[in-house]
Amino acid sequence: MKVITYKLSLVMFLLVAVTAGCKKEYDNIEVEDEKNIQEYIQKNGLNMQVYDTTGIYYQVTKMGTGSPIDYTQQLPVVYTVKSLDGVYSSQDTILNHYANYFGYYSPASLRDLMKDVLKNQGGSIRIILPSRKAYGRGGNTSLGIPGNASLDFTVSILEKSKLPAYEDQMIKKYLGTDLPNYTKSEDGIYYKISEAGTGKEIRTDSTVTVNYSGSFMNGTVFDSYEGYSSQVDGFINAWKKILPLLKEGGSVKFVTPSSSAYGLQGSSSIPAFSPLGFDVKVTKVGQ
Repeated sequence: MKVITYKLSLVMFLLVAVTAGCKKEYDNIEVEDEKNIQEYIQKNGLNMQVYDTTGIYYQVTKMGTGSPIDYTQQLPVVYTVKSLDGVYSSQDTILNHYANYFGYYSPASLRDLMKDVLKNQGGSIRIILPSRKAYGRGGNTSLGIPGNASLDFTVSILEKSKLPAYEDQMIKKYLGTDLPNYTKSEDGIYYKISEAGTGKEIRTDSTVTVNYSGSFMNGTVFDSYEGYSSQVDGFINAWKKILPLLKEGGSVKFVTPSSSAYGLQGSSSIPAFSPLGFDVKVTKVGQ
């Protein structure tokens, strides 16, 4: 009986010791997060305030004036993020887009703060997220974020109704000084025909062979191919609208808003609401 009592006492002692150790470790993480954040704020001369008792710091850079932020809506979001120690950084606002349902946006602590503080679409905010509220000890290997990394976010929640104007500005910036040489279609597609072509006409049911390249608005080529063949009907809408302006042998450069490309959500390889630039040479037209 004494042996059983002794064993139970030992088990209880070990449980208390483990629990105390975990509590101490959690407290240490909380203290370390706060220390790192305060040093970062002071070093960068930031003017931020803490959100309740969460240890999350934020600064509203622009209040939203659009419709209320709603978890059940698909909202276009542009963001940058970096770890406070500089080990991880993702600053490209051309590629860092999100447009799924806002309720799926993660980390959840970031999403909830934005809804509570910004309240309306069209706002921008800077948020410092302590590691325990971000991806914790494990980090996020798929994104390349190390463990125990506190993160500095800048986030803009765009008004969905103003997205066409936002993308149009992106396209104009991309074209730069060459903008006057482009014609703008009713659909917001900018195009410049280098060669009209002298061969067969192109219809939407034509099969064409093309050499092409496609670029994001930061100049990165995301796809290129020589001798690609398809029916015009099989292309994205921008191609269906622009290719019939050419004949066989023709060449064209065009930049399309996402509405005539891969839409609000993008695709597996195309970021959400991405305008795209194309350089196309039609080498053959079959009927």
